[in-house]
Amino acid sequence: MTSHDPEKAARELLARMSSRDLDGVAELLADDMEFDLAYAPDMLPMPTRGRDAFVDMAANVIGAMFNPLKLEVTTAYPCADGKTVVLEYTSDGTVTHNGNRYQNTYAGIFRVNDAGLIEFWREFHNPEKSTRALGG
Repeated sequence: MTSHDPEKAARELLARMSSRDLDGVAELLADDMEFDLAYAPDMLPMPTRGRDAFVDMAANVIGAMFNPLKLEVTTAYPCADGKTVVLEYTSDGTVTHNGNRYQNTYAGIFRVNDAGLIEFWREFHNPEKSTRALGG
């Protein structure tokens, strides 16, 4: 990733997550990136630190639990530091084990490093929607 535009990097990350391109996702992440899912279930200890740990978590959780899962950005709020963006986005997908439709809304904070790689991502969502869709 050669761009230092955090919005472009975050949009590309979500597009690659939607297409299940985890190798492509890894290309956008700093080695020491940190992902924090606010309201994460107990089975997902947070934060997740490191590119490889994030990709493994994404494959095991998102990749195994939802197919498909489309993430679509609805609004972007660039921050004054030039390295951070807040995105609002939605999901639309199917829960793999039960066929339930999964739709949610999110706010994500994304920050890129000096190389233009995502070094931080904190995601907020409605955990009740996730629990209902997953059958909990």
